[in-house]
Amino acid sequence: MTALTRKVLRYQTTHDGFREILEEVSPSIYDFPRRKLPRDEDATGDFYVYFYPRLLRLLARFRDQGKPFEAYLYSVLTYQFKSFLCARRQAEKRWNVTLRLDPGEGYTAPESSSFEDADSTLLLPAGVQHLLDSKVNKRNFLLLLLKQPSAIDASDAAPLAELTGRSPRQLLQLAESLEDAHEPSRRRLETLRSRRNMAHAHARLLEADLNIETDPQRRAALSKDLFRTQSRLRKAILRMSRVAIAPTNKQIASALGIPKGTVDSGLFWFKKKLTHVLTSSKLESA
Repeated sequence: MTALTRKVLRYQTTHDGFREILEEVSPSIYDFPRRKLPRDEDATGDFYVYFYPRLLRLLARFRDQGKPFEAYLYSVLTYQFKSFLCARRQAEKRWNVTLRLDPGEGYTAPESSSFEDADSTLLLPAGVQHLLDSKVNKRNFLLLLLKQPSAIDASDAAPLAELTGRSPRQLLQLAESLEDAHEPSRRRLETLRSRRNMAHAHARLLEADLNIETDPQRRAALSKDLFRTQSRLRKAILRMSRVAIAPTNKQIASALGIPKGTVDSGLFWFKKKLTHVLTSSKLESA
């Protein structure tokens, strides 16, 4: 029997030692997504926040049947990670990280691009406005904004800053620093996109040549070249999928000078609250 298994069995009897168990299993939970998504840094924090509420139930359900708790934990992590990926895909279909604010009918954009002269009001659903009354939710709203720093410009800085509790200048400086931090990823994505397009065009030309070629040796050479080109195409697409299209939670945490875990949990729960509020608003207006 492993030491961790003994701690879990003792916890089931006495309900003491949870923090000690948490400290021991947390690295395994946090690092688990890296087995499947090695390049997705944000998935580690999102999965930990997703799994944490299930930890007490996991400890209560464990039964000593000759296998260590570590084996039981791994099997549960595997199942829960599949559920997490499914929920994540569904959430991505419903939720676009890019902030979209509808200023309403009759709105005319200000001529001046200076945030000092911009209108400081934004029309938001009542539920969203109420959600931003909390200081914590203002901070979490800021985290969400910073996932798309290119959407923050001088004309929007004043009203957005009011919603986040920051000054317009601070908000623009944060957006600029995150865009600079994310620039290598954007350049990498452009390079890979160019490689993908070139490989795709070359593959189509080879397929056209192959359809009209009758010489066996020439067809064999074309088929070999087509296989290599299709391999380059798949590799470029795979590498593109691994490039972050938005600043990572770690970059946001660094820009704000707060722990990455605060960004992970703040975004996770705020998206849930905001999705619920917006869904309720749509149902009420239907």
